[in-house]
Amino acid sequence: MALLFGGVLGLLVYLRPSGIVVPRDATAAWVPSAAVDAVQGWLEGWERVTYDWRVQVLGERSERPDEAVVIAIDDETLAEARQDVRPGVATQPWPRQLVGRLVHRLVQEGALLVLVDLPFTDLSPNACAGASPSPQVPSCDDAAFAALLQQDPGRALLAFTWESHGPRVLPPASRLWPYRVRLGVYDTPEDAYARAQAVLAAQRPAFILPAGSQVEVWGGVSDDADGKALGARLGATAPILEERRAADDSHRVGPTELFVALAAVEVEGLDAAELIELRQLQHPVVPLLGAGSGFGASTLLADPDGQVRAIPHLVSYTVRGKRYILPSLPLAAAMRLAGTRTLRYADGKLHVGDQYAFPMSASGLSLLRWDAPNAGRGSRGSLARSIRAWNVLLNVFDVADERPARFENDLEGRTVVLTRTSGESGHVRATPIGAETPGGAILGQALANILRSDGITRASPDLDLLLTVGLAFVGAFLALSLSFLLRSVRGAVLYVGFLVAAGTAYTFGAAYVFVEQRLWVAMAGPLLAMVGAFVVTIRYAYGTERQIRDFVHNALGRYVSPDVARLVARDLSLMRPERRQMSVYICDIEGFTRLSEGLPPEQLVALFNEYLTEISAVVRATAGQVDKYIGDSVMAFWGAPVRTDRHAHLACEAALKMREVLAERQAAWEKKYGHRLTFRAAVDTGELVVGDLGGDMKSNYTVLGDAVGLAARLEAINKVYGTYVLAGDTTAQLASGSYVFRVVDHVRFKGRAQPVRVHELVARRGELTPRMQEQLALHEQAFTAYHQRRFAEAHALFERASHEFQDAVAALYVGRCARFLVTPPPADWDGAHGVEEGGPSAEAA
Repeated sequence: MALLFGGVLGLLVYLRPSGIVVPRDATAAWVPSAAVDAVQGWLEGWERVTYDWRVQVLGERSERPDEAVVIAIDDETLAEARQDVRPGVATQPWPRQLVGRLVHRLVQEGALLVLVDLPFTDLSPNACAGASPSPQVPSCDDAAFAALLQQDPGRALLAFTWESHGPRVLPPASRLWPYRVRLGVYDTPEDAYARAQAVLAAQRPAFILPAGSQVEVWGGVSDDADGKALGARLGATAPILEERRAADDSHRVGPTELFVALAAVEVEGLDAAELIELRQLQHPVVPLLGAGSGFGASTLLADPDGQVRAIPHLVSYTVRGKRYILPSLPLAAAMRLAGTRTLRYADGKLHVGDQYAFPMSASGLSLLRWDAPNAGRGSRGSLARSIRAWNVLLNVFDVADERPARFENDLEGRTVVLTRTSGESGHVRATPIGAETPGGAILGQALANILRSDGITRASPDLDLLLTVGLAFVGAFLALSLSFLLRSVRGAVLYVGFLVAAGTAYTFGAAYVFVEQRLWVAMAGPLLAMVGAFVVTIRYAYGTERQIRDFVHNALGRYVSPDVARLVARDLSLMRPERRQMSVYICDIEGFTRLSEGLPPEQLVALFNEYLTEISAVVRATAGQVDKYIGDSVMAFWGAPVRTDRHAHLACEAALKMREVLAERQAAWEKKYGHRLTFRAAVDTGELVVGDLGGDMKSNYTVLGDAVGLAARLEAINKVYGTYVLAGDTTAQLASGSYVFRVVDHVRFKGRAQPVRVHELVARRGELTPRMQEQLALHEQAFTAYHQRRFAEAHALFERASHEFQDAVAALYVGRCARFLVTPPPADWDGAHGVEEGGPSAEAA
């Protein structure tokens, strides 16, 4: 069920649109059913919501860029302009000559480039300041603007707009021109564009005809006199007049063809067919199509919810069967700054020369990386600054009047976007950082992304599909593995809480990847898949949980405590056979054979049951498990089924508590049964295999491993040293922070290549008396002398400990030292003593 649910949602995520949904012909691509399309749109809508949240999180951790500055023709600028008496300033739109002066001033103030985000699609209706209209110059205002732009060649970029749907708009029909006049011969078509622009500016048709290895520029005229006049006007030295032929139309260059030829770029490694195909172009008028100016698109596409999240940096336009690629205004600016006209697309990034490389999809779209969580005040959007155009315009007037400029705008080394940001419709757009973000500020942010080689990359559909299916399995896994929580209201709350925690973890993980790696992975689809699979699995999980609960109580309740049984019921993985570090405890009643022979069976069983009850209670009180009873021996372990890192501490605590509990019961047992019980024990720690072992008829949750055998051997040699609780070296190391041990001996057991360092568990730290501390210090001094072969010194120290403290271990070493004084050990003696299989050897004793 989880696979089905995750697969369906994953498929919807996988088939997401590759970019902004642009209306296309119904026959251009496969269209899913209306229901699937609606669900996919709904899912993508929620995904955009999560994207906007991540954008704002990233913006909070970013610094507003200062590489681009908005020069805003805002409401305050227009209000000031309406009060000004200078010619043309109060006119709206401003005369283009005034805009040209504004651009020139921005360059003078240090701007690297000026992106003019203003429409110039029609000839200016304004006359030049201080000039009268001339029939030879259809738009003196446009000519003046072009002349001002030529004063700073290559420093201004003019905007054009486009539409990708609707009917293809053809250039308007013009009158027939029966003749054509040759106006120049050039080596390449690029060299001929300036002359063709001049012809078009004169409102004549232009033709670029091949002439061998060169090209010729011709202009349409009505007769010989008209041809001579046009040649003289354009400075042609030897104009040649010919009749116009029908074949000339294939070489005719109209305003749109000229603009496309000037604005087009070359892109290596990109299939132009994948780009948005334009149906209409609104470009600057012919007088402004000079080779000294650059051009870039300022069109911003919105997602279905009306918000701008990406910018189309590359689009395609077909002229006479040839497809051209046109850049966005920010991309054209970056190309100017990089000094290149060639682009390269590779590995999901668009490379602008060798200086910049930023993420872009194969469809030409780049997700904007916003450097602020909100659009801020004024016209700056997510940029660091915006400047009122009125301030720059006053500087223009001050310089013209030979006065110092009154505003210091600090534009040195920056790119500026001259744009209109007044409150009229069309100048502001909804974005993830604000409902009214100026379009020019969006272009500035896009340029800052390119200059910083930064941007957002959307994860591949394959990865999003994998995440969606994966989280569906996570939801199903949570529903199954935590089903035991459904038995109570509190558990049900925790049950849902785990789902929320998992969803939150994925949410913040996706946000982290977005912020740190600029990668947009799907969030809505995977989270919905997880929640859906969780809910779908609950019903199955509820029935399964009841079966598991019955199994746990039937299987585990026989040999573990009820508390542990409940823990295991909540997490069946605790029952899984595995190898882990644990501590084992084995104890044995001293003289049990003699005791069993001296008591009637009823009393023996009663005494033994009371003894085992006390031992088992201490084991369970310290979170241990009684493994088995073997005659009068008890085996217990710590660290399973519930894992703990303090298993050695707990085992040592249990050993000390058992001595205390049995000491309290001795008087009662002697009075009731006529006997006292003394036991000896051992603890060892190591890697053990734990699990449910047995056959179909009987099984036991037990442990296997070397530590079990060593604990049994240590328990057996207690009688050699006269000790009551011995511990292995690993146990002593782990528990030494809370308990006091002393080294008893280095013992070489049969079948073990290396000797074992044997310790005696003395007491809890903090409970040592001064006399015990004195005894331990004396033992350590004597033990050190013994292993350094100073047997006479060791003999004296051990003899003192034996007499003063009645130390059985010291008494044993007195005998050893006496023997070594007579017969020293060999030179390679390592201080270890051997123990045979059946018990301690004569040498060890």
